[in-house]
Amino acid sequence: MKGFNSTQLKYALAVVALSALSSCGKQTSDEYIKDAQQYIAENKPAAAVVALKNAVQVEPKSAQARFELGQLYIQQKQFESAEKELNRALEYGFEASKVLPLLTQAYQQTGAYSAISKLEHNEGGLTSVERAEIGYFKVVALARLNKLDEARLLIEELSVIESSSVFKGLTAAYKLVLDKEYETAAATVTELREQAPQNAEVLKLLAQLKLSLGAPDEAAEIFKDYVKFYPEDKQTTFVLAKLLVDIGDLEAADPYIDELLLLNDQNALLNQLKAATYANKGDYANALKRAEIAITGNIDEPSLRLIAGYSAYQIQDYSSANRHLTYIASLLPDNHPGLRLLAASQLQLGLTSEVGDVLERLDQLTDKDAPLFSKASYQLLRGGFEKEAKALIEKSSDISRTAEDLTRLGLLQLSLNNLDGIVNLEEAVSKSPELVSAQTTLAKAYIVTKKYDKALELAAKWKITSPDDAKPYLLAGDVYTRQQKFNEAKVEFEKASGLDKISPSPKLAMVNLALAQEDVAQASLLLEQLLLEYPDNVPALATYYMVSKKANKLSSGIDKIQAAFNRDPANITTRLLLARVQVVENNYPKAIELLNAIKDQKDLPQAYWKTLGQSLIKTNQLRPATLHYDAWLAKEPNNKDAIVGKLLLLDSQNKFAEGSKLTQGYLNNRDDVQMQLLNTHFLIMQADYPAAQKAYDALPENVLDLPLSKGFLARFQLHNKQPELALENALIAYNAVPNIKNLMLLVATYEILQQPNKSIELLKQHLQKQPTDLAAKMLLAERQIGDDLSGAMVTYELALQQNPNNYIASNNLAYLHLQKGNIDKAKGYGEKAVELEPSNPAALDTLAQIFVAEKDYNEALKLYDRAITDDMQNEEIYLNYVEALLLADDMFLAKRKLSQREMKQKASIIRVAQLKADFGIE
Repeated sequence: MKGFNSTQLKYALAVVALSALSSCGKQTSDEYIKDAQQYIAENKPAAAVVALKNAVQVEPKSAQARFELGQLYIQQKQFESAEKELNRALEYGFEASKVLPLLTQAYQQTGAYSAISKLEHNEGGLTSVERAEIGYFKVVALARLNKLDEARLLIEELSVIESSSVFKGLTAAYKLVLDKEYETAAATVTELREQAPQNAEVLKLLAQLKLSLGAPDEAAEIFKDYVKFYPEDKQTTFVLAKLLVDIGDLEAADPYIDELLLLNDQNALLNQLKAATYANKGDYANALKRAEIAITGNIDEPSLRLIAGYSAYQIQDYSSANRHLTYIASLLPDNHPGLRLLAASQLQLGLTSEVGDVLERLDQLTDKDAPLFSKASYQLLRGGFEKEAKALIEKSSDISRTAEDLTRLGLLQLSLNNLDGIVNLEEAVSKSPELVSAQTTLAKAYIVTKKYDKALELAAKWKITSPDDAKPYLLAGDVYTRQQKFNEAKVEFEKASGLDKISPSPKLAMVNLALAQEDVAQASLLLEQLLLEYPDNVPALATYYMVSKKANKLSSGIDKIQAAFNRDPANITTRLLLARVQVVENNYPKAIELLNAIKDQKDLPQAYWKTLGQSLIKTNQLRPATLHYDAWLAKEPNNKDAIVGKLLLLDSQNKFAEGSKLTQGYLNNRDDVQMQLLNTHFLIMQADYPAAQKAYDALPENVLDLPLSKGFLARFQLHNKQPELALENALIAYNAVPNIKNLMLLVATYEILQQPNKSIELLKQHLQKQPTDLAAKMLLAERQIGDDLSGAMVTYELALQQNPNNYIASNNLAYLHLQKGNIDKAKGYGEKAVELEPSNPAALDTLAQIFVAEKDYNEALKLYDRAITDDMQNEEIYLNYVEALLLADDMFLAKRKLSQREMKQKASIIRVAQLKADFGIE
């Protein structure tokens, strides 16, 4: 027989064990209790719990097992389970005096105040110490339940207990609490603390009293002792952590918070506290992270949002800063620092329109606010919010103290044509003569305002403070050039060249000096030399193009720019220069090609948007132009160039309501006479005369004599049935700007005055000067039809030469040739018109009439079947259809069609009667 292997041996032992177990009887409840007691003695509480549960399972009403299990749960801080088992122990008859002290502890920990208030503190067998303890907890419970009278009676009852227990003292102190004698109560509990320095109830009550007395720092120290003695009480640990945060001792709070976070890293309240401590340490990324966890956990406190917004701002997460601070902005008091952070974040995000509203709430300003207000003013101006910018600039003027602040303020004021800006720039230079930005800005201001003496004085002082800087010499040279003191200018530029051998500016200044002296040859020579050294310098290339054009060497100027572009196509500045040159030379398709190649790049400069938009309009690419200007306005909704371009498109498409809305939106943000004029134009063109009159009345007096304003007046006068008065103003408007709208205004005026000959003569003269004006050709032909059919036909022919797809010209020529009996020619033009507009009833009718003239009624009726619909209300075309049916001998359908539609026009009613008479219809 072979021996057992290890697997077989294990199997055999398992069988033996199973046999042994099956042969044993079950343990009794008492045996399990003894096992549990042994486990407890061996410090094996988990095994003891299992044994006691087995005891309960064997004998569910074992009071001893229930009591032992409840007592063990108390030791393990499982108070809810303890509460359940101890109640069962009482129910099954276990000695109440042993259960009640433990059950009181369990109730106290679970907050079961109602249950505590019903405990029997006078139970026989309880010691005086136990009765005092249970009684104290009953007093607290009754107070928590707002049963104050019962609490006071119980306190009186407990006062006679003969005991030195600390709980008797606590009960006496609690009477003082109920009487709101907090200072006396605190003194009493402080004495009790000396008696029992580690008693949990003493420490908690004393800490709460200190809070009631407005001494949170003292309360925190007491809570620290409590947590040290009772670290398992996580609820009080949290109270301490929050208290430390509230009193600003965030460093002390941090370890308690970290301890609690180990238990629940996603707890919203803990994350709120941790966000505060992280922010205190300057760890803003983690502060924001914790704050957002807390917010996600539905904590909606302004202080938390403030921490989140502040932390986000510090790590330059301006989007998050704006989101959090905007959420609480309405709750923050005016002048709160959070509003400053919000405004700064919005500036970083380009939310210009919102910034002004926030900064308006700040009026307690210091010089530290000057940079913020200056930047906001600049962004508002850049965004077109001029009115809001003015208000902020006025505030900035009171707080700008440093040279840098005064420089920014001066520049902003000058951008609003406020010459006070020069005064502030002068003060900036006076405070910091070495500040180049102030010197440069002031120099430009002096030159723009033609204060040349002051500019020279500035240059002289600048030379003293910065003797090695070329800029003051360039400034002096520029002034002398403008004063035509060319020799003095040359001296200054030569000195600048000696000081600055790196920058092209001094050399370019010499070029400009030669141009000012009209020495084109010298300018060309200097530019050639300059471009050898700086072949890609854009100002030099632009000047070279201008000089070459003057010298009739245009291709040379363009070639230089093209060569620079070819060397570095990625250089957007050179590309834009080349595109602008193409626009000047009317080569719009090339400019469009150059600029379309970079349309997907971010942060494209103004020159890109303006040049491409202009080129698309000039080439009559309405859809691409519309998309372009819409994109520009989405990026910069108040950019004037973008708005004007969009208005041109809207005007050309007769979208006058959209135009007036756009102009009014612009005027809401800034005062602008040009936009006032455009707004008036669009209101008139959409025939909103009350609003237009109001806009016209608001125009400054100095623009009322402009031809454009005279045109407005003429339209008002026509509307008011005053054509005699309108004529003079319409003539002024047209003669100044002979565009199609002014032409139509003058034509309409002549016709209302019943002077059609003058109208036709005007149109002919206009076309002599502007032979490509297609709209004018169509107006002329329309008026020639009355008494000059041949002239009308010639005019329509010219219109078709200009635009072969002009279906109106084709259709009208078909009609005119039909009238003259030229059926073949008429048919050719008619078929072309229908090809261009296959659903147009007028075109279909004209061609159908040509087929009727040929007696080809079937083809005519095919066309009328397409033309006659429920939507087609033209009575003349409808009766042409009926007549075609009659000519085709379809009497039945003709009669039905006549009965289906009632004619309303007098001419149509007469014609119906004539048709019935001619064809014998009853």
